[in-house]
Amino acid sequence: MALVGNIRDFGLSDFLYLVDRGYKTGGLHLTHEQEMALLFFDKGKLVMAARKPEDQQADLLVRLGIMSADQLEQARQRLATSDNGMTLTQVIVDGQLASKDQLQSVLQGFTEESVYGLFGWPEGEFRFEQNQRPPADAPLIPTPISVDHLIMEGVRRIDEWGRIKDRIPSTDMIVRFLEQPGEKAKGVKLAPEEWRIFARINGKDSLAEIAQKTGLSEFDVCRIVYGFLTAGLVEVQKKPRPLSRGPQAPDQPRVKKSLVTRIINRIKGM
Repeated sequence: MALVGNIRDFGLSDFLYLVDRGYKTGGLHLTHEQEMALLFFDKGKLVMAARKPEDQQADLLVRLGIMSADQLEQARQRLATSDNGMTLTQVIVDGQLASKDQLQSVLQGFTEESVYGLFGWPEGEFRFEQNQRPPADAPLIPTPISVDHLIMEGVRRIDEWGRIKDRIPSTDMIVRFLEQPGEKAKGVKLAPEEWRIFARINGKDSLAEIAQKTGLSEFDVCRIVYGFLTAGLVEVQKKPRPLSRGPQAPDQPRVKKSLVTRIINRIKGM
């Protein structure tokens, strides 16, 4: 019999704790408005998480750059002729089509980010199907993840999101450089991850688009841009809506190259 409820009444962190301590195996189905999520656990540890139906398919391995489409097809053919009980992940590792470490690193990162986004849901129906397992050809993590870290990091992000959203209420907002950086910018020293985002700021792309282009999570992009805001380097504003009628709206002014150069040189010289 399935366990059903609402995360409004029984928080996600509480449920993950229950799954972990109860050594549970099964599938957790979550829905909130138009969003969905599916998490699979094996003896209390997480083996897969998907926020979209396509993330449950083996093609995810190609989209994440773990392997080519040809390599994936080879793995599927080997899986079809393998002994019962084998998973696609095991076939890939055994056939040396991708290393176990690479699969673990990329899939674990993708899975963790998928779960962290769920902590922000104020409510949502859940259904836990005991002993339900993912298909053998699903993109499973080679070594299942302990949920302890997921709970702690998820709760931390919720607290941090509260501060960030005071200044950045939506990832649809665009970010642009200030003509005159504030005094706080004098002490700014950027880490490599921050430089990746800094280089993508053009006054036109939204925070969500910057996340997509850099491969970073929306949370990390917002967290870093929040730091830029606090330092007085940038400002954020709502993305203008395209006009459906009348004369075409003028393009957003491009960030002057000289301005970007001045800011970069100022930061490097600090």
